[in-house]
Amino acid sequence: MKPISCIGELLIDFICTDIDSSLSEGINFKKMAGGAPANVTAAIAKLGGRAAFIGAVGADPFGIFLEKTIKEVGVDTSMMKFSTEQSTTLAFVSLKASGERDFVFNRGADAELLMNDIDTDKIENSALVHFGSATGFLDGSLKSTYSELLDFCIENSIYISFDPNYRTDLWKGRDEEFKKSSEHFISRADLIKLSDDELKFLTGTDDIEPAVKSLDVKKTAVVMITLGSRGYLHLFCSFR
Repeated sequence: MKPISCIGELLIDFICTDIDSSLSEGINFKKMAGGAPANVTAAIAKLGGRAAFIGAVGADPFGIFLEKTIKEVGVDTSMMKFSTEQSTTLAFVSLKASGERDFVFNRGADAELLMNDIDTDKIENSALVHFGSATGFLDGSLKSTYSELLDFCIENSIYISFDPNYRTDLWKGRDEEFKKSSEHFISRADLIKLSDDELKFLTGTDDIEPAVKSLDVKKTAVVMITLGSRGYLHLFCSFR
């Protein structure tokens, strides 16, 4: 069985456990391993598949904790970089009773990943490469590495999966930049996973089938739309 390789962020989520508190009011926090692409690798490994994580953490106690956490569930961490220049990326989150979220993001080592840090022999042996990083389009060397790896996959006929993983807190005032970057990846991916909110954000319509039809995708692509508590839809783009 060939592995699935996932590129992006592996970070610490500090979740405020004080009920209905803002970050300024909260006192108690729970340390959790986070990062969308890392979560994908852990899920694959727990389901009996093979998965490899590609990304950077700090050479600090948090980075050691994160490597240990995903390694324990069977994820290949050989393409995980430990940075001596930046500390591990941290996110602090609390939730008010109203549903409003208080969020502070302290970006660090995940921004540093270079194409030279990636073992391309392992990529060539991957069944699929998953691009699902919330930070992949933010400033830093990861942004260019993200695009370089996409091009490498295309040149070597490696299947590509893409999840834009849009986070409002990270893209305030830069929505058009995010849309443009996402559209570039969507047009080249073989498997595209979008939430219904992301589909509406990218297309301007909440009518799912017309919205998917308006996307610039490969005719052989599969689009999966997650619907929260209502489950999900998958659409083969040959129906266009």
